Amino acid sequence: MCHNPQMNKGILFIIFASLFFSIINALVKYLDNIPAIQIVFFRSLVSFIFSFYFVKKNKISIFSKHTPLLLGRGLSGAIALMLYFYTIQNMPLATATTLLYLAPIFTVLMAIFLVKEYPSKWQWPCFILSLAGAALMKNFDPRASILHFSFGVIAAIFAGLAYNFIRLLRDKADPNLVILYFPMVTIPLTLPFLYFIWETPNTSELLLLILIGVLTQAAQLFMTKAYMLETASKISHFNYLTCVFAYFSGVWFFDETLNNLSILGLFLVIGGIVLNSLFSNLKAK
Repeated sequence: MCHNPQMNKGILFIIFASLFFSIINALVKYLDNIPAIQIVFFRSLVSFIFSFYFVKKNKISIFSKHTPLLLGRGLSGAIALMLYFYTIQNMPLATATTLLYLAPIFTVLMAIFLVKEYPSKWQWPCFILSLAGAALMKNFDPRASILHFSFGVIAAIFAGLAYNFIRLLRDKADPNLVILYFPMVTIPLTLPFLYFIWETPNTSELLLLILIGVLTQAAQLFMTKAYMLETASKISHFNYLTCVFAYFSGVWFFDETLNNLSILGLFLVIGGIVLNSLFSNLKAK
């Protein structure tokens, strides 16, 4: 039985990315007195410094014929991130994290039009299963308002769009350049809000904000390389390490609990997307 080394490397990268994103999510939840947009700004500022350094070091041209795709990836990612951090601070951590993992569904749906990749007929019931799970999580978790729930779903839609842009940029742009465009777009978007919502962090909070930026750079690099090596449908189910971590960290560190129907919804979302990934792999074979 032959092994695809690129596939193995892609899986390894997405596992590392998931672990780093897990720590980032917990830190964002912990810094609940710092507005989400301000956290996004610090995250983006640190990421910009790292990415700009590597792009310049490798003498990569920042602007090219692929700039529109890079801007699309940056904008969609920025919108997803701001909405996602907001939902993390205003919903139970496991619920907010699971909502973002509707993104692979939207990724596959958008790929029909953007990347010309078509799901099999067996994947459609999986989409319905995950969406039903999301509805259960909303209807039976009183801490998730319709507004916050909607923000979580919209974040997942834009995250799915961002993943498709990464797929479109495969073999066209260096991963460090793809990552650079994220903060290049995000920083100008967040700046107008900072004047109105700024909360001056103390020393420990500032160190944690910088740590979020450093971990983000590592997570983004692993995630970008993973999606450039493999289609989202083949590796997305490994992201659920983040979701499992969110559930346990929410219970251990933030005294959160989910009722039985919310937990059922969580497992329906995960089950639907994992089955979708499995059917996608069978189709590929």
